[in-house]
Amino acid sequence: MYDLKSVSDGTALSKDAILDRTSEAEIMRHYIGFDFTTNRAFKSPLRDDERPSFAVYYNESKELRFKDFNGAQGTCFDLVMVLYNLSFIEAMARVNQDLCLGLAGYVGNVNDAPIRYNNFKLDIEKKKNLIQFKPQVFTDIDIKYWRQYCITDRMLEMFNVYSAKYVYLNKKPILFYSRAEPMYCYKFNEEQVKIYRPKSKRIKWMGNVTSEDLQGLEQLSTAVKNFGDKTLIITKSLKDVMCLYALGIPAVAPQSENTRTQYEILAKLVPHFDTVKILFDNDEAGKKGAQELQSYFGNNNITSKRMSWVEPIFIPGEHKDISDLICAEGFESGLKFLKNEQLE
Repeated sequence: MYDLKSVSDGTALSKDAILDRTSEAEIMRHYIGFDFTTNRAFKSPLRDDERPSFAVYYNESKELRFKDFNGAQGTCFDLVMVLYNLSFIEAMARVNQDLCLGLAGYVGNVNDAPIRYNNFKLDIEKKKNLIQFKPQVFTDIDIKYWRQYCITDRMLEMFNVYSAKYVYLNKKPILFYSRAEPMYCYKFNEEQVKIYRPKSKRIKWMGNVTSEDLQGLEQLSTAVKNFGDKTLIITKSLKDVMCLYALGIPAVAPQSENTRTQYEILAKLVPHFDTVKILFDNDEAGKKGAQELQSYFGNNNITSKRMSWVEPIFIPGEHKDISDLICAEGFESGLKFLKNEQLE
């Protein structure tokens, strides 16, 4: 599906091996020393600079480069060469050591994952960027993570959820899987992908999905076939859609709780069910989004003779969503919640 043969999996010290373990952006971030934004000038890290005259940008080939208006320019490796007066091979060795990549037999300070940055700003314009991933067999970490929500391997396959070894932005590796930061890809079609990194404090979500990519829509016919068309729940994430499927309820989710452009898609589904409930997060944003969606259905008379009124419901107590409830209190608590709402 993806032509990733040019990406090396080897452990020898090379440019490809380094960029398999980290990204051009992370290398730039490490040696520049602060959280820059692309295409915006700032003071040069290469010299005393009274005026901002240094910038990082993507060129036409989608390669991340720097330019110092005093003359120096190049890739992340060129930056290291200029900073420390090194050859290219010496610069690669420096990056390998400083970012703890563990290549070429270097074992000092090697962690489960290379050095990462909590606040790194990754600039992505939706629709204009190609996001690809290299899938891998689910690890024991993956299985343990998803099973705490009662989501099985078979369900992950059904909902097109993959464990991803690498993620590529415009064919450049930018994210990688580690035991400290597992990574999952939700595939909507050949072009739209959503990345989920539940344990990351740096980039938890990334993607090029659009407002037309309704989560769970592709699997809705199977859910109706298995559970019937008595009830539909509109929730707020694919993880919650899968949890509700495990509980025996068809569900879909917009890309966010305030995605107005998906209201028309949802409106086409609503009349086919006897009961429709909106299950967003039990917080201010979730309650506001649920009220807006309910008002849209009411104002546009999105009903049918067989359907009861669409209304919001919320997880009681301290848990904000159905996946949190199942994770904290177990599958039976999820069933109890549905029973209390007369949705079982």
